[in-house]
Amino acid sequence: MKVLLVGRWAKTHALAMALRRNSDVRLYTMMDKLNGSITKISDKHWIDDITDKTKIKQTALDNKVDLVVVTPEMSLKTGIADLLIDEGIPTIGASKKCCILEGNKVFLRRLLIDHNFDAAVNYRDFDSKKAAGQYLLGSNKEYAIKPAGITDGDGVRVMGKQLAGKYEAIDYVDQIFDNCMGGLPHIIIEDKLEGEEFTLQAFSDGDTIIEMPAVRDYKLHYEEERGENTPGMGSFSDSNHLLPFLSKKEYNKGIDTLRKILCLMKSEYNTVYKGFITVQYMITKDGIKLIEINIRPGDAEILNIVPILETDFVEICMAIANSSLDKLSIKFKPQATVCKYIVPPGFPRPGKKPVRVDINKKAIQQLGGHLFQSCFDIAGKFYEPSPRLFAVTAVADDILTAKETCDQCLEYFKGVDLYYRKDIGSKKLMEYYYGIKKSVI
Repeated sequence: MKVLLVGRWAKTHALAMALRRNSDVRLYTMMDKLNGSITKISDKHWIDDITDKTKIKQTALDNKVDLVVVTPEMSLKTGIADLLIDEGIPTIGASKKCCILEGNKVFLRRLLIDHNFDAAVNYRDFDSKKAAGQYLLGSNKEYAIKPAGITDGDGVRVMGKQLAGKYEAIDYVDQIFDNCMGGLPHIIIEDKLEGEEFTLQAFSDGDTIIEMPAVRDYKLHYEEERGENTPGMGSFSDSNHLLPFLSKKEYNKGIDTLRKILCLMKSEYNTVYKGFITVQYMITKDGIKLIEINIRPGDAEILNIVPILETDFVEICMAIANSSLDKLSIKFKPQATVCKYIVPPGFPRPGKKPVRVDINKKAIQQLGGHLFQSCFDIAGKFYEPSPRLFAVTAVADDILTAKETCDQCLEYFKGVDLYYRKDIGSKKLMEYYYGIKKSVI
């Protein structure tokens, strides 16, 4: 079976490894920069423009592939999934219409408000920096400031955290408009929420949704939840597939909310969702609130899931393509995971200079660590950050053991000023910073 996988980051590396577990697969990969860990396990690869849907289609046709899996939003928003499906090629990836769920935060928020979702957050959106600034000046509340478009995880700033007050918030509004951050001349000023975040990922075939274990992702740069937002520093999942602070009722509410959103996309926008979907929620005193949707696997969250996925990933992909997920039982190991990224100097805005990283891969493998590459190969041990370098996921019977193993693995990375968050998965972070009682750890 010939499978073409499109993408270049750690999440693509993880899915390449999942596809490789099936011995019948011939793995073809396409990326716009060289990720050597992906090419190493590929039967054939291409370095090309992954936003050119015509090139992707032609590559699939010329090589007579049986399945295409597309992971980046930058590729999906071109309509590549629609194009390939029209050609009769089974394809895993959101339609162009569905990409608006991630590509325009205003669209998603209006959808939630218009249909009276409990998970909707109060917000205002602005296409003028003057009007947005006047709104902030006239209010004594604290808000989250967000570009309406995609900023790869580092565009959100919150008053009282990254923004000291309303004048810093107004300055940030000016930056968003002046630099057209996110690619849209539009911003969201949203009520500041307090609570615990969790990520819900799912497979969807257009009719059926099958959820994955819940994951807690950490975006802030430094330990003790300090610093600016980043594309992600790491994440953990629990052996019961919930989280120490997450109830089954809250998890089911998240699934129900997602199911209703995809039903609305089908009924009101005439498009079905076939592929991965990732939703970030926050548990607040007023119930769970939806923060954002990604129309792709979560990164790092999918790195927690692939190591514990028991069902053949190719079988899952074909069930999505054939709209037969309802006939498939997808199983995950009853184990906890901790994933951490190691990042370069200057992160989340590293310079152009290549970073030297020496890795004892054999030692990591002996510890049971799963190594995923996010950066790009330049020469030997030199890499271009993207903006992160590598991630390691450890699997164990409980979170604390997985955390210790993950940290041991990360000690086998050597380089100047490399950094990772030691507190992710720790008892201290869960108990003292998030109010988790000792009895549930």
